[in-house]
Amino acid sequence: MDSDLMDFFDFSKQFKRGTALKGCITGDPNALTTESRDSKPIKREKIGTDYVNEIVEKEKQLMNKLVDGQSVAKRNRTLDELDSDDEEENMQEQPSVRSDEAYYEKYRFDLNRNKNLPIYAQREQIMKAIRENPVVILKGETGCGKTTQVPQYILDEACKRREFCNIVVTQPRRIAAISIANRVCQERQWQPGTVCSYQVGLHRQSNVEDTRLLYCTTGVLLNNLIRLKTLTHYTHIVLDEVHERDQDMDFLLIVVRRLLALNSRHVKVILMSATIDTREFSKYFATSSAFPPVVTASHGRKYPLVKYYRDQLKNIHWKDEPQERAPGIGPEGYADAIKILLVIDNMERKAVGQSLQSYEEAKRTGSVLIFLPGINEIDTMADHITSVMEENPTMIITIVRCHSLMSPDSQEEVFQPPLPGHRKIILTTNIAESSITVPDVSYVIDFCLTKVLHTDTATNYSCLRLEWASKVNCRQRAGRVGRLRSGRVYRMVSKAFYLEEMKEFGIPEMLRSPLQNSVLKAKELEMGRPSEILALAMSPPNLSDIQNTVLLLKEVGALYTTVDGVYEELDGDLTYWGTIMSRFPLDVRLSRLIILGYVFNCLEEVIVIAAGMTVRSLYLTGKRRQVNDAFWMHYIFADGSGSDMVAIWRVYRIYLNMCQDRMLKESAEQWARRFNVNLRSLKEMHLMVQELRQRCASVNLQPLPYGTCQMWDDREKSIILKVIIAGAFYPNYFMRSNKSNADYDRSLFQSICGNDPCRTVFFTHYEPRYMGELYTRRIKELFLEVKIPPENMDVTFLHGSEKVFVTFKSDDEDMDTAKVVQVPGRVMTEVYKAVRMRLENQNRPLRVMDQNSALRYVQDRKIGVVTEGTWFPPSNQWNVELLTLPSVFAKNITGLVTYIVSCGKFYFQPRALAESIASMSEIFNGPQQLSCHVRNASAVTKGLQLLAKRGHLFQRAVVLRIETQTNGHPRFRVRFIDYGDMAVLPMDQLRLMPHELKRDFDQLPPRMFECRLALVQPSMVTSSYNRWPKAANDMLISVAQCGRLELEVYSLVNNVAAVLIHMRDGVLNDRLVERQLARRADEDYMSRKDHDLRIRKQEAKRNISVAEQERINEEYLRFAQLPKDMDLEPPPLDKCNLSIRLRGPFSPLESSMNSMLRIGMYKSVTIDKDSVNAVLLDTDPQDRHDQMVVAASVTETDNTERLTARGTTLMPNIHGFGALMAMLFCPTMQIKCNKDRTKYVCLLAGLGFDPETLEPYFAEHDMVINLDVTILRDDIRIINQMRYNIDSMFYNFDANEMPSVGTEDRVVIFNQLRSLLTRLLGKDRSFIERHVSNSEYLWEDMSDLEPPSEPYGKRAIFPMHSSYDLENDNLSNLLELQANCKQLYDWRNFEGNLQTQVCRLCNESLESVAELRLHLLTQLHRDREKQVGYKQQ
Repeated sequence: MDSDLMDFFDFSKQFKRGTALKGCITGDPNALTTESRDSKPIKREKIGTDYVNEIVEKEKQLMNKLVDGQSVAKRNRTLDELDSDDEEENMQEQPSVRSDEAYYEKYRFDLNRNKNLPIYAQREQIMKAIRENPVVILKGETGCGKTTQVPQYILDEACKRREFCNIVVTQPRRIAAISIANRVCQERQWQPGTVCSYQVGLHRQSNVEDTRLLYCTTGVLLNNLIRLKTLTHYTHIVLDEVHERDQDMDFLLIVVRRLLALNSRHVKVILMSATIDTREFSKYFATSSAFPPVVTASHGRKYPLVKYYRDQLKNIHWKDEPQERAPGIGPEGYADAIKILLVIDNMERKAVGQSLQSYEEAKRTGSVLIFLPGINEIDTMADHITSVMEENPTMIITIVRCHSLMSPDSQEEVFQPPLPGHRKIILTTNIAESSITVPDVSYVIDFCLTKVLHTDTATNYSCLRLEWASKVNCRQRAGRVGRLRSGRVYRMVSKAFYLEEMKEFGIPEMLRSPLQNSVLKAKELEMGRPSEILALAMSPPNLSDIQNTVLLLKEVGALYTTVDGVYEELDGDLTYWGTIMSRFPLDVRLSRLIILGYVFNCLEEVIVIAAGMTVRSLYLTGKRRQVNDAFWMHYIFADGSGSDMVAIWRVYRIYLNMCQDRMLKESAEQWARRFNVNLRSLKEMHLMVQELRQRCASVNLQPLPYGTCQMWDDREKSIILKVIIAGAFYPNYFMRSNKSNADYDRSLFQSICGNDPCRTVFFTHYEPRYMGELYTRRIKELFLEVKIPPENMDVTFLHGSEKVFVTFKSDDEDMDTAKVVQVPGRVMTEVYKAVRMRLENQNRPLRVMDQNSALRYVQDRKIGVVTEGTWFPPSNQWNVELLTLPSVFAKNITGLVTYIVSCGKFYFQPRALAESIASMSEIFNGPQQLSCHVRNASAVTKGLQLLAKRGHLFQRAVVLRIETQTNGHPRFRVRFIDYGDMAVLPMDQLRLMPHELKRDFDQLPPRMFECRLALVQPSMVTSSYNRWPKAANDMLISVAQCGRLELEVYSLVNNVAAVLIHMRDGVLNDRLVERQLARRADEDYMSRKDHDLRIRKQEAKRNISVAEQERINEEYLRFAQLPKDMDLEPPPLDKCNLSIRLRGPFSPLESSMNSMLRIGMYKSVTIDKDSVNAVLLDTDPQDRHDQMVVAASVTETDNTERLTARGTTLMPNIHGFGALMAMLFCPTMQIKCNKDRTKYVCLLAGLGFDPETLEPYFAEHDMVINLDVTILRDDIRIINQMRYNIDSMFYNFDANEMPSVGTEDRVVIFNQLRSLLTRLLGKDRSFIERHVSNSEYLWEDMSDLEPPSEPYGKRAIFPMHSSYDLENDNLSNLLELQANCKQLYDWRNFEGNLQTQVCRLCNESLESVAELRLHLLTQLHRDREKQVGYKQQ
């Protein structure tokens, strides 16, 4: 018997609780076979820093050699003299001194320095320390002159001695490096780029040979030292602002210390900062015999500064002493800050007699700076201050916000003096700690809080945590006051808490941020494993963080999974992708984006996107009332793509076009303001684009020359960019929730009472007793906030319901013509705008009358009818017997197509109406009717019904709008009521309708009806924006031009007929699918329900009399008419004595998402509110297939229960797209079969597993995708070919060289990739039933499979996938499924209560006959019938 089973019953053994692995249907974690909190993946064990001790001890021994018996007062040798393989010999030799006499004669050297700067007093001490020590620490307050003067002191001393000297000074920010270099050149009267120059990124001033003082960013020096592996190109290395402790600085310190001890011991290193932790840095660079000297340069304050803590302000009556342990601001905290504002104002009023300053002058120079942790807190503080100040009119204030997302105009407000009599209150984040100085600030209120970004290396999720600021932060904030007079600082914590609980310094970036770039730099340094290098950091990361980072780098293709062919948990050989990533100043996934852009020949586009993703705040965040306008601009730029990244590309293209047109500065600013674009960020992005182009060229990434291959057209590019994005940001994949729920579309339509969900939103909390039809205009006016005109919507109510339905009207223009704003799928843009309204404010006040007053109001004005205290509003429905709509008993109709917009909208005139239409036309064109010429253009108004010339005859038409005048003659756009087409006509081709004619025909419904093709929709591969491609529309036009057509009516919903068009050689709908111009699609719930009703009525037709058929049809058509909005004049506001709050608007299409990663599958997911997908709607509600969203990055809340997806892209609704992308771009995967091995049912993707234990290497990032369409062996072959081609693009036979693929080979590879991708995505895939298993996350031993051919062996970034061959379906199993299917059809017309039936073909339970009938009409069931060979009798 199984030993594990016996162990279970052996109670002498210790019982251990285990975790069983579970699986979920993609996008729906609620579909687990069993569900419990225990089934969550166990987080990886955290391993600390014990590994560091041994490595650090070895490094100390190396550092001790710096002073062992050597004189350190000599200059370094030249690089040529140090070029020796004998390291020990190098360590012992004395360096020779190199003269540079000619250089000092060439340039002007004025040795008189500015003696007024505080640093000058320490000049001799500084120089003495530098001469006598390899490392010197200089602590100098901001403004003392250390950054510009100390390098000059070194240069001056070298000049006096006529000795060679080469100084490099690092700056953390690009702008600082440029401005400081220019300032030094100006001070010394040097030509910029000669003696002193700068380098930021790849941009360096030209005269490199003559430069002796180089200011550069930290990353520039770091990359140079990694490449050179010696410091000896410089005599002095000055590291400025070392206190910032970003990753580049910490890694630079590792490299400098290592090379200083290894081969560059005569180079001088100077560390400078205003707030440096001297003890920690001294310890880091200490040797066994000495610590680096510390030189301090300070200057006193001009005006005194007084600090107060919460517990010292006894006169302010605080409510309760707050619990300061947990960081945060409660309502009392905001109130306490306002009390201090009032105290400040009161104090200055009382000081008028004792001070030389007047109260008005004190307010002008007495601005208050309040430090808050984030933008939300700034908005909350502003609201509190505004409400309190309204009650204190004596204190007049101006509130100014200051944060990184503010517009340039708002930035200027910070520095502007306040209006006369006003006090300026600046609400700021920590941006004002050092980046911004406001002279007139005399008071600081500091909540001592900050928000810090932390990253979990196991998940790669980031989290912005609210924390107590460090004392260094607080001191920097205090330094913002007292520029024009004495200052005060109010810290909103007790003094004891500040001194005892708050940390002196913040957490270094290396301990809280992703380590990918540091690990890659460690690999490029080639001095040991990443863990051995990072152990030498001043604050070494946990070993588990390094391990997780190595796994992430293997996942993105930067590292091979092995070292010399053997799997290593803490290491991997560097790939060429990794080399590229280490050269780019980007997150590794953005670098991967560029690499894949190069592969698919979209390099320019992805460079722009990557640059835009690195720039903070490309869009401005305005005031709250402007948020909706700003958000809508994102949609304009996204252009229907549903992608934040495509929006970035389009913004940049527009900006570039304007720059090339030499657009005036004022015009650029006007454009930026209009579209809510941050022009400064756009310029910064432009510089980054140029730099990335240079960096790409340096690693041989170049676009293919124009003309060498077929370029992507705009439609193809819209798809290929999403393929690249899916590949770059794997595995940040998300699926929409509940799409697989069989009841999804029914509940969707029920929630809006059968209205069209693509055009309808609703409010809740409206009590029926308030007679809502009276206030339809007021409800419409709510949408003016998002610029939706009232005439573009109908507002309706359902008797007894608290919902208010708002249905937006379809555009009378061509639905497929270009619009300013495109949104994905079938949903109208107005629905997106409406939902966005609610996200900003979900409560909408509405003034109404009480019920009794309202009843008197409608009775007095005879509006509708009041019966027994109930009001029945007026209604305006067509006489249904006059409607042209197809009868419920009519299956096929013959007639003419009168006008075609597209395959999704065309108009049809039944043949039966031919005589009546001819008769109408004869009446319209009689001399008496055509005598009413339009004499005055003002008589023609929007919505007017008149006669307009169509061809040679006049026909009924309605005026849509007045077009612009041509030569002073107005033209009018009209739509012909009985034909559906439109025209723009001059006044002389219009006739007003006489009164009698209007009376006879005004209420006559159109003599045609609107149609669309049934069971198909545009193919996402051949169309954009869910538009029908021109070739499909041309096919329909060609068929229509043949004359009379026969339509098969599938359904009639909202007065639109879904039809199949019969041709001689088949059905047009099917032909479009065969030509890949369309794809098969499900009809929505209402359409299937109507189709089922029509089938049953048509089957019973022979047993019903003609008169009864007419009655049934009238009832059917009457029921199909939705209630109409009468647009009543609302009661005057002074009569509306009640205020109610509507909640909404809501859309039934609002979607939620689930993470596809194992670590994220139980977390709730939201989309960043600034994303174009913040309003995520189900773009194709009738389609039950999963649609994927890919995020550029993912953050999580502090409690780790909720994820936020940022930089999102909605993937094309191509069936199976998510699974195909995962298979194409994952490191490895296993595709699993059903138990009979007749089909593939799910895939498990991830980094792979240990072949001995079958345990996953990176369980947190394993991903299961349950398939809902067929994937075949041919698909796997195509994907393997594509993976091989991508690897071929980068393969190099010598690991140290660039890839050897030339342009001709690249063209061949690209053409193959293009062809393969088109084949893969263009397949019309049949649907399959869903499968659920308990072993989805278990990697299986597939050693019985013959391993696939690996052309590149262990050097493949994308190894080949292997899979089992599929078996043919078992005959007995097929017969059982056919019998099950027949049984379901037998139950289809059952009239009683049905016991639960199971459709074994689709693996779904059916609770009722109605549900069974509708299920039989789904595309899934029809496909499954074909697969099992069932033919209905």
